[in-house]
Amino acid sequence: MKNTATFVVATTVGVILDIVSKWVVFSKISEFDKITLIPGLINILCSRNEGVVFGLFPGKTNIFIIFSIIAIAIIIYIYIKSDKVLFASNLALGLILAGAIGNLWDRIWYGHVRDFIDLHIGNKYHWPTFNIADSLICIGISFMVFASFSASKPSTSD
Repeated sequence: MKNTATFVVATTVGVILDIVSKWVVFSKISEFDKITLIPGLINILCSRNEGVVFGLFPGKTNIFIIFSIIAIAIIIYIYIKSDKVLFASNLALGLILAGAIGNLWDRIWYGHVRDFIDLHIGNKYHWPTFNIADSLICIGISFMVFASFSASKPSTSD
């Protein structure tokens, strides 16, 4: 039961953080404003992503909604079929699911994903704008990789 709670809490808290953070940023900052959090590193600004990763394939919102629903179904299926023993795996799947739900929410209600975190190193290196949902997906995938390398391997005796 504790492992299921990890998955459910990670998913619920992640979705709430994503939706609330987007609401705060997009209701408080105008489309052309920018707030510098750490000069030369992080800004907050309003950005619309009508495509997928890095804004690729814009204008295909309905297809992305279908893909998102399929991805969510696959994540839930993987969780149901998993052994639910590893905390990191339960947390990872919950975070990935939260990110998928958060971005699906945007696509359904706004027709695009709302991004606002602008990460860069000076003027030389600039990462595409992203949001909390994107971060949750990346963190979740990192946890999955970590869990797959740290999982105990069954011993084989010859």
